[in-house]
Amino acid sequence: MTKTAARATAKTGIKSASKPSETSLKRDVQNMRTELADRLLKLRAKHDLSQAALAQLAGVDRKTINRIENGHFSPALDTLVRLSSALSVTPSSLLK
Repeated sequence: MTKTAARATAKTGIKSASKPSETSLKRDVQNMRTELADRLLKLRAKHDLSQAALAQLAGVDRKTINRIENGHFSPALDTLVRLSSALSVTPSSLLK
């Protein structure tokens, strides 16, 4: 650790973490996509909504819903907020 990094660590109390591997990051992203897909599908079914109906309520394209539910797409924060609002849940509950 450099002297500058050591001083920053001493000031903030935050230790520098090692950089995760690209493989690990890709796995984590895919796992999160799968979890989001499962939650979205369950919530949509709970509300008895088709993909088209949810898309209309949320103001997004139906293909976006399909791509999220199939784990092919990581939605932007704006999209997560729109979906959570349409499903009457918090954005964080979609990601937990």
